[in-house]
Amino acid sequence: MTLVPVEALIDGVVRTLTEAVLPDVGTRFARGQLYAAVDVLRNLRDRVEVKAELSEAEATSAAAALERVVATLPADSASGVAQALGGLPAAPAERAAALRAALVVALEVIDALPPDVGEGARAAIAEHLAGQAVRDLMVLKASLLTEISKG
Repeated sequence: MTLVPVEALIDGVVRTLTEAVLPDVGTRFARGQLYAAVDVLRNLRDRVEVKAELSEAEATSAAAALERVVATLPADSASGVAQALGGLPAAPAERAAALRAALVVALEVIDALPPDVGEGARAAIAEHLAGQAVRDLMVLKASLLTEISKG
């Protein structure tokens, strides 16, 4: 038995809805609803299962940021963050989750420090979070809002 990848299944549903169903939809409201469903499916496509490459990119960025945090903090403050970095799982999704937890530890440590002492560490985490926001947005498909509003 061959399993169909989730992406191929969703692509097929989207293609069927837009090529076979849409031409026979008579009302503007129904077309808008159909486009809304297609929009959701297109954006769900790459989020149904965790993509290893997305988790790996997040984990790599978070690990680099946390290493910078450890390097910029005083030794007594850095030890808690360094400990949170120990024993990370090998699987990308689990590793990314563990590094997110380590980021929380780092933020708690930094929060307890005077602003000037934690400045470099804050900057490292901010850079990671900005990059992660971009990575999260890159997987979204262009909106069908224009088609939805036209019906």
